[in-house]
Amino acid sequence: MDGFLLTRINGRLGSKDLAKETGLPDFSVERALEKLEKLGVIERIDPNAPPPPAPPPPPPPPPPQAVREKRGLPEFVSLSAPKYDPKELEEECDLPLEQRKRVLDVYYRLEDLDHYTLLGVSPQAEKKAIKRAYFELAALMHPDRYFKKYLGSFKPKMEALFGRITEAHDTLVDRERRADYDSYLAEIATTRGMEAMLERALEEASRTQAPAPAPAPPPPAAAIPPERSSSPNVMDGRRASVPDASPEEIRARKEALARRLLGGQRLSTPGRPSAPPPMRPPQGSQPSAPPPMRPPQGSQPSAPTPPTQRYASASDAMDALKRRYEDRIDGATQAQARRYVQTAEEAFAKGDLVAAATALGIATKFSPNDTALAIRYQETKNQADLALTESYAKQADYEEKSGHWAEAARSWQKVAKLQTNNPRAHMSAARALLRAEGGDLHQAAEHAKRAVAAEPGSVVGHVVLAEIYSKAGLLASAKRAAETGLQVDPTNATLLGIIGKAASKAPTKG
Repeated sequence: MDGFLLTRINGRLGSKDLAKETGLPDFSVERALEKLEKLGVIERIDPNAPPPPAPPPPPPPPPPQAVREKRGLPEFVSLSAPKYDPKELEEECDLPLEQRKRVLDVYYRLEDLDHYTLLGVSPQAEKKAIKRAYFELAALMHPDRYFKKYLGSFKPKMEALFGRITEAHDTLVDRERRADYDSYLAEIATTRGMEAMLERALEEASRTQAPAPAPAPPPPAAAIPPERSSSPNVMDGRRASVPDASPEEIRARKEALARRLLGGQRLSTPGRPSAPPPMRPPQGSQPSAPPPMRPPQGSQPSAPTPPTQRYASASDAMDALKRRYEDRIDGATQAQARRYVQTAEEAFAKGDLVAAATALGIATKFSPNDTALAIRYQETKNQADLALTESYAKQADYEEKSGHWAEAARSWQKVAKLQTNNPRAHMSAARALLRAEGGDLHQAAEHAKRAVAAEPGSVVGHVVLAEIYSKAGLLASAKRAAETGLQVDPTNATLLGIIGKAASKAPTKG
């Protein structure tokens, strides 16, 4: 990632601009920039700082042969940990150690390098600069340069690098192919940005939970002792050992708790004699100090006191308190829902469908009974999925055209994941996995089965499924798939060939 980010630094973009340009999270970009700065690769400047003094006039230019820099494969060793096993450097071969490091480092990063980065040129490089970079790199990787040299396992790796360098050159020097490739890179940047936003939004959604209304917390055990059963619970020895209280004492404690929970309101208990609460001064005596939390006698209240709500019992008071608590919770959840709807509106204004869909999804958690909100969320999510699907499909088409079957398989599988009933996506994913080196044939067969089930009248699906079974060595399954396909197209040469191959390898009796 550090190498990819380094290619996008142009001296004008800040960290947030780089995050938007690359589609990477802000914190990842900031961390990578700090690492590059510590390594001395980049220098961060304050855009508000006064301009530096004009540099002194440059020295006279050196001879032409001195300005020619020594070009080699891109180096990433100093930017991040190597992706290869260091034991591979210990292999006996005729390559110098530094050359081995470069070969391994670039070989294991080929999937992450675009053509410009591989050649070490800028996206604005002219045709002449691209050709010069190619010839210098190809000289290092061309097999003929190491004639009669023992390269061991490095030889196929260098051949793969030479092939990719040649492909990069042939693509970038052709105007039409270069335009297609630039469009492909733009699609990758778009989907990476959307994926990064989706990942961040999902993390936020996982952290955001709509609080469910819950009953008020139970009172402390010291305030209202639990009723004792005839057989105390052995797992609650401490509570079982609390001495019994009289009914009047329990009632007085409940009324005191209810008054505290209701902010000092008094309870009326008609029909029952009122027992004096504990710690009350004797009749006729004056308290030495006014009761706490009450204004002194004769003081003027700062605001009119609302009428006192009276309840028949402590149980009624607790029920009223619970209803007030649930009302507050309901109001809080609705406020949260409105906040995320507003976030979605702002994302819509920026054209960010992924962020809008995610914000609406969180809002539905806070307002699960809002049918209109749920419908709007689903519509927005469908639009975001469609945008991602179209971008993945464009990438897959280009990768197929370039013969990059492993990359095409990944792109088509992403399309199939978003559109599970899309037969073209499943068929294309199956075909790409079949042609990719080391492709997962089990996954390929599953995609082909989905495509055949969706379009049983298309012979293409039957052909691909039969080819997958044949390549996997499952000749009986290949024969059955081919026979099913021949019912659609009885003259299909590929299916007839698979049946013939299965018959020739079938065990003979005798």
